[in-house]
Amino acid sequence: MTTLSEAVGGPRRVVGGPFGSKLTTRDYTATGIPVIRGGNMEVNGRWIGGEYAFVSVDKVSRDLKTNLAHPGDIIVTQRGTLGQVSIVPDDSHYSRFVISQSQMAISVDHARINRDYLYYYLRSPVFAEYSHTQTIQTGVPHINLGILRDAPLEMRPLPEQRSIARVLGALDDKIELNRRMSATLEEMAWALYRSWFVDFDPVHARALGHPPAHMDATTAALFPDSFGPDSLPKGWEMWSVNDVFEVVMGQSPPGNTYNDDGDGLPFFQGRTDFGFRYPENRKFCSAPSRIAEPESVLLSVRAPVGDLNRAWERCCIGRGVASLSEKAGRTSFGYYAMWSLKAELLSYDSEGTVFGAINKKQLLGLSCVAVPEALRDCFEEIVAPIDSRIRNLTDQSRTLAALRDALLPRLMSGELRIREAQKQVEEAVSA
Repeated sequence: MTTLSEAVGGPRRVVGGPFGSKLTTRDYTATGIPVIRGGNMEVNGRWIGGEYAFVSVDKVSRDLKTNLAHPGDIIVTQRGTLGQVSIVPDDSHYSRFVISQSQMAISVDHARINRDYLYYYLRSPVFAEYSHTQTIQTGVPHINLGILRDAPLEMRPLPEQRSIARVLGALDDKIELNRRMSATLEEMAWALYRSWFVDFDPVHARALGHPPAHMDATTAALFPDSFGPDSLPKGWEMWSVNDVFEVVMGQSPPGNTYNDDGDGLPFFQGRTDFGFRYPENRKFCSAPSRIAEPESVLLSVRAPVGDLNRAWERCCIGRGVASLSEKAGRTSFGYYAMWSLKAELLSYDSEGTVFGAINKKQLLGLSCVAVPEALRDCFEEIVAPIDSRIRNLTDQSRTLAALRDALLPRLMSGELRIREAQKQVEEAVSA
């Protein structure tokens, strides 16, 4: 047994973010050195990613030289969403990063400890229990550098560390492959919606006397062959969200009905638990008041406005979320129709006196193209199987993640032999 700081090569290898006014949003620039914030954590499974804020090179040289992370470092959230752990990709486009006030960075001495083994330790129930007992409750609950550096760690021989990391990493690799496949499928579906109902490619083709690409004659005949004076396909018009969707605005139930024990329905207060396509169940509500039905669109209506997910199952929504279901009962068309409104939704991100928000009247009044019913049916027929494939991939990834989380503490404690765990992983990945 040792401490984390001893395992990685000394306390200087564990660094925190800047204090107080050393880094504020006023320091952010369009280019420069990227800043790792909570939104960048676990964007691509184990990895840091997403959209970065930046600070200038001069600012970093002047004030932030001791608050840097580099490719290969492990990032741990110290306040906010405790339990977040991510790795800066080894092949990152950037050679250095600034860590925000809410993160800490660990640089590993690879001769002493395997980086991925340490990553899985930080995701283990052992570290979770330790950090929970050490959490400082003053103000926003948080841990600090001292707590992270003093975390107790069982050091296995390096070959054993690598073996444990490979077993667990095989599951995460498959989960990441599923995520990339799902992202590709979703982009294919969105590209079709954009081509048909945003760029109106089939109408342009017919106006030039050409058959629309990759489309049978029956479907092509459903599109007009010219545009009206409003630049919409001839005979088409604009509707509002109210014309197309049933909208349920979330409402926060009493605080004493929230729980972590699975009592009641999954509860989403805001977009905190949103994932690639579906949210992760973390909180539950035993007395739900506003309900979202399975596969309905979940929309973040408070900062940030515009993030989208779909409901995996019947769930309770708080005041940071709205649920939208197409009145005609389709699920795929409505989801991508809301994608087409992202620019309008983002315009509300700066509304309000404190943070961005959109209310029900504003949401219902957003304009969308009134696509004829027959074309909505055609789109649904093509895209619904794609969405079903994404759901199946998500379901498989959740099964793999559950296996990973079950194996992790048993491998770390030595309760389970590596060969036995490897066999279980191989069977699960090949299923």
